[in-house]
Amino acid sequence: MSSFEYLKTAIRQQGHTLQQVADASGMTKGYLSQLLNAKIKSPSAQKLEALHRFLGLAFPRREKTVGVVFGKFYPLHTGHIYLIQRACSQVDELHIIMGHDEPRDRQLFENSAMSQQPTVSDRLRWLLQTFKYQKNIRIHAFNEEGMEPYPHGWDVWSRGITAFMAEKGIEPGCVYTSEEMDAPQYRQHLGIETVVIDPQRSFMNISGAQIRQNPFRYWEYIPTEVKPFFVRTVAILGGESSGKSIMVNKLANIFNTSSAWEYGRDYVFSHLGGDEMALQYSDYDKIALGHAQYIDFAVKYANRVTFIDTDFVTTQAFCKKYEGREHPFVQALIDEYRFDLVILLENNVPWVADGLRSLGSASDRKEFQELLIKMLNENQIKYEHISEESYDERFLRCVELVRNMLENGN
Repeated sequence: MSSFEYLKTAIRQQGHTLQQVADASGMTKGYLSQLLNAKIKSPSAQKLEALHRFLGLAFPRREKTVGVVFGKFYPLHTGHIYLIQRACSQVDELHIIMGHDEPRDRQLFENSAMSQQPTVSDRLRWLLQTFKYQKNIRIHAFNEEGMEPYPHGWDVWSRGITAFMAEKGIEPGCVYTSEEMDAPQYRQHLGIETVVIDPQRSFMNISGAQIRQNPFRYWEYIPTEVKPFFVRTVAILGGESSGKSIMVNKLANIFNTSSAWEYGRDYVFSHLGGDEMALQYSDYDKIALGHAQYIDFAVKYANRVTFIDTDFVTTQAFCKKYEGREHPFVQALIDEYRFDLVILLENNVPWVADGLRSLGSASDRKEFQELLIKMLNENQIKYEHISEESYDERFLRCVELVRNMLENGN
């Protein structure tokens, strides 16, 4: 006798009554009940087909093929993606199980050249975003803490992963891996057939360890959804007419990358008719939020590094100068957005009126610069002070600072 549990599940999940299903499938409720409970030895193929059609199920039924891929994805790279794409094209349903172990992962970070440690959520997001349009791929996170790290501890790990898959209802018929030496272990400890994909890395010759040690050298192997994590951010600060915008443009051109313009200037034009004298306290959170969106966009499309015209400390300094108090939302973004390199341009180049500037006197410029430095120090933000008066010398000094950051920090 055949089992029709999957039909019962479909009926229950779709919220139908037995009478509704029977009427739609051309059978009596009694016949349907006996069929679902495997009491009919030779059910009508016509009725079965009608029943499957109503429930939106394939007929004749074919057993679903299920595969699984295990990995740390620390970070996700194009080698992983190649393996996953090959695997998901060979099964009806592919489960990606991302293992995480806080002490092990911290050690990997400490032994790397990465500027920040990816969280479990970061790694899950990379996978979810990369494969969000492939409906036959499922993503899971499995806590491996307390298990002896790879390549040891297969007994403990296999018991843990077997229980995890049982809990999630994952019944794989095949494991997919690029590690040839792991195949016998999967077969022995999990009792699951294992397929090795491109063990020689002939198509994608890359590893997570290589990227952890030098992400910019292997930039082409880092997926689109992962690159923003590694992008270095450089903020160019200074008072009015200190050359920030021109410097950002020059640097973005030289390093062939993206940049984020100062949102405050756009806001003044779009909301205040082009006159910053109409600014009020309630505008500063909107300016800060708009600038954050500009920064996020620039980071997403950056080539290793991106350049930011003005930071949130500067926005807060203007708020304090004009409104006499700081804005808590702006402060929250100061705390949230910490840039890899902050360059402060001295106000010692000619002031240029552009219709939006109001701090043109020497005393006003000096006072604002001192306020900016004070607030940078209060927020414990390290910065490089550029005091050269020549525009070319300033440019060369900024290029040197950025190159040193990228080369020394990989």
